[in-house]
Amino acid sequence: MKVIAVTGSAGAGKTVYAKRLAKDNGYLYFNVGKFIKKYKVYDYYDRKFDTYAVDIRELVNVLSDVVYGLKKEGWKGVVLDGHLSHYLSNKIIDYVIVIRCDIKTLRQRLIKRKYSKKKIEENVEAEIMETCLIESEELGHKVKVVEGKGLNKSTRRQKND
Repeated sequence: MKVIAVTGSAGAGKTVYAKRLAKDNGYLYFNVGKFIKKYKVYDYYDRKFDTYAVDIRELVNVLSDVVYGLKKEGWKGVVLDGHLSHYLSNKIIDYVIVIRCDIKTLRQRLIKRKYSKKKIEENVEAEIMETCLIESEELGHKVKVVEGKGLNKSTRRQKND
């Protein structure tokens, strides 16, 4: 079974891309964020940052079991959508797709979602610092970069094809 993680900053375009990728390939689409909330795979809700504090180790264990179950069910593939999806082992994930977005567009999307100023700045900073890309590479994943609106198409493209 093919396992693809789609990661990137909030508002970068992960969900649109992941849903299309899953549909085009006949794979299951799996929203990691909704799974975390539904099954309470978090320690607490952080009001200051308007987010859930997730125990990454627990999430990795639970998602690994989910992926194993999907393999047993005979799925052709799964697309894991979420900015924490790249934390799964590179023994489980075939490759990670990092969705990038220009800062102006990202900021506008987060404002439209009514994120707090603090949460907007946190996510913009994560995009500028290429947090998801660097973490994915450091975890030893094969990484493909998909660049969205306004980005220079020559920057850090599809490393480790």
